[in-house]
Amino acid sequence: MQAFLRFLFLGLLTAAVGEWQFSVFLRGDAGNFLGSLAFNAIYLTGVYLLTRPMLGLLRKRPAFLLLYTLLFGLAGLMIEWLLIGNSPWGNPDASQMGMFAYWACMALVPLTFWLQRRAAQTFILRYGLAYTALVLLGQALIRNADWRFAFHIYAVILGYLGLMLGILWRALRRA
Repeated sequence: MQAFLRFLFLGLLTAAVGEWQFSVFLRGDAGNFLGSLAFNAIYLTGVYLLTRPMLGLLRKRPAFLLLYTLLFGLAGLMIEWLLIGNSPWGNPDASQMGMFAYWACMALVPLTFWLQRRAAQTFILRYGLAYTALVLLGQALIRNADWRFAFHIYAVILGYLGLMLGILWRALRRA
């Protein structure tokens, strides 16, 4: 049970950063933030249940993290497209790469701590602190609502892409 709760906490923390920016900073909707985290807890429960058997079969293979990232990034895109309405045809302005990275990171960060990959864990912690400081600074200093909106949207997209690529680079470099 402790492993599940840790996995869930780390995944929700990963999602909370972007959700806070989008729901609270941009929309002023704390209810949407809480609803997103509740939905993400359900998603992460499924990720955890699928991760356990996958680790037994694929843990030692170098391509495991790539497959894992692809699987949960695509699963998240299906949620975005089919449940939320952020498909390329329904919302052409939505960043498909950013959404893919968001959902993949929600699964990758807890997995990285589960696998005890120290270099990647250190990267995640440093990246998270720097990212959070940058976001809070941007929120405090950017007064124009349009500029602040653009800042947060691009910060979320680039932030999750950078996190995903950084985790994969560090993990695959060791393989």
